[in-house]
Amino acid sequence: MERHAPGRAAPTRAFLGLLLTGVLLALGLVAIARSETVADTRLAALDGGAGRRLARATPDRGSAGRAIAVTPPDNLQDLQAWLAYKSRSHVLTLPQESRLFYRRGLLVRESGGLEEASRLARGAAALDPGFVAPHLTLASWYLLRDPSQALLHYAAVIEIARRNFVLQLSLLANLLYAGLQAVLLGLLAAGLLIVFLRVGELHHAWRERLGLLLSLETGNWWAWALLVLPYLAGVGPVLPTIFFLGLLWPLLRAGERAVFVTLVLALALVPWTAGMLDRLASPLRADQGPFYGVSLLEAESYSEERVNQMAALAQQQPDNPFVQFGLAWTARRGNDIATAEAAYRRALELWPGDVRVLNNLGNTVAMQGRHDEALELYQQAIRADGTNAAAYFNASQIYTQRFDYRAANEALSTASSLNFEMVKNYQSEAGADGFMPLVDEWIAPQAFWSILLRGGAEKAARPVLPASWRARIEFSGWWFSVVALLLAAAAVALGTAQHRAMPLRHCTNCGRVVCRRCAERRRELALCPVCSGVEARAESSEFAHVLLQEQRRRAQRLAHLMRAGLATLVPGFGVLVFRRTFAGVILLVCAMALSGGWLGVPAPFAYEPRLASSDAGVPLPLAIAAWVGLYLISIVAYLALRARAELRAAKLAAPTRSRSAQASRSATATAA
Repeated sequence: MERHAPGRAAPTRAFLGLLLTGVLLALGLVAIARSETVADTRLAALDGGAGRRLARATPDRGSAGRAIAVTPPDNLQDLQAWLAYKSRSHVLTLPQESRLFYRRGLLVRESGGLEEASRLARGAAALDPGFVAPHLTLASWYLLRDPSQALLHYAAVIEIARRNFVLQLSLLANLLYAGLQAVLLGLLAAGLLIVFLRVGELHHAWRERLGLLLSLETGNWWAWALLVLPYLAGVGPVLPTIFFLGLLWPLLRAGERAVFVTLVLALALVPWTAGMLDRLASPLRADQGPFYGVSLLEAESYSEERVNQMAALAQQQPDNPFVQFGLAWTARRGNDIATAEAAYRRALELWPGDVRVLNNLGNTVAMQGRHDEALELYQQAIRADGTNAAAYFNASQIYTQRFDYRAANEALSTASSLNFEMVKNYQSEAGADGFMPLVDEWIAPQAFWSILLRGGAEKAARPVLPASWRARIEFSGWWFSVVALLLAAAAVALGTAQHRAMPLRHCTNCGRVVCRRCAERRRELALCPVCSGVEARAESSEFAHVLLQEQRRRAQRLAHLMRAGLATLVPGFGVLVFRRTFAGVILLVCAMALSGGWLGVPAPFAYEPRLASSDAGVPLPLAIAAWVGLYLISIVAYLALRARAELRAAKLAAPTRSRSAQASRSATATAA
């Protein structure tokens, strides 16, 4: 076998090693040149507003690499295709498609397909990360099946609410609206029940007055008519209730008087309440400053018409930072980088040192290839707020462009430690070229709240009431408040004068209302005519006591049955029977708060369009549990108070048995 000489093999191996090293070096140089050419191509494509097209055909946000135009899918049934398009094109939000798939998920859920409905709802949440309804709906679906999943979705809702001003505003406004409505309705219901429980006093006083002019039977019917007709006159239940409570003022207890006064004051402040709700709606109006609808731009889809509107508004309002930021935001989404940079610079002049403006301005500068200037803007944002994860993340993209991988890793690690979810989401949006999109930041919620709470928002010429309030006479303006105050004062004066002329009291035995004309005195007792007749038939006081007890049981049997039925059906009625007014009002307010969602009354502030009767509200099991708990508290409280009252009545009705003590020897001596 032939052998190669060692002297010839060594030069051959050295030559092959040098050749391989040269090839690898050449490939490396080609790769570097290719990456620089790709970056230059991307910057040239984005510069000069060449991307002023619909955002569906171009990336919504710039990246540190090449901007690849991706055509959206033609099939609106393919969720995975839209998710892939969103990832490839660097479009971080697709609001219209998200709501379309969410709507389909609701329809599938109605037909019983939970898994498919959940898939569509999750896809909707992925297409638009700021869309709250899918998370709430999924949480309600999995609340009993998989509580851990429900908690994750509720945590996502909390995170969205933490950074989204419009959602915060909607939650606060709807909470105030629901609370005020529940308090008003609860006070009105308490007033109606107090009038119902004391209808005997009103009827008896009017019957006796009318009996002076008419027959007793006719006066009785007219008295009932005067109690019912005001509620049928078309002026609503509030004014008659105020009038009747004012007439009962001398007979009311302290808690019942407090309900009357609170109800009158609440009605007097209704116009101010409506103005407060209207003021909260000002950030949502495009024709009212200083916000001009800018707060809604974050969740809107890109359109050239919207950009033109914001450009015209920015020319009219050059000193409005919200308008300038809104113009920059919309222009940036349309890849009109020059307009976005100019608007961001103007916003930075109006908001010196604003972290989010600095970060977004750095993005527009970076997309034009001015990396040094962009990095300086990111550093300014970091120095102004060291917890700003977006500035660290964007700076890492610039370091990557410069092949400074150590600084890039440090900046990316810092951003991940500050906001891991943001970094994870943006890393998942990396395109085919491996580059990730730059992070834009929306206006901080504190900026909106500071202007709104300081009263900087313009007031509307006439407050716009919620839909459920517009048809009610109680919300017609200040004139109704004045009428309510005058009516309450006149009713109190009339009731006081009437009580002085004809004091009312209750029968000592059966509790029927009597006055000086119809009451009959039996020793220290004031009895009604019926009880007086029963007592007169007795031959002895002990037998009279027995007969009066029997008469009281017969007279109160129907009243007890009626009260027990109403206490079972109406939360809070049972405690109002025993004059526990505060507890009764609390139960009624809770019942009214739960009834708003049960009756389908929509909230006045809609953060997102109502696509259907979704399950995004209070989950049905929680609503049922709340109603059951409310009824249990009301019924148990009524039974406890009734048992206590019966025990007290039994002690008072029990005959006192005395036994003469046997005289002792010392007592006899003392007596002597």
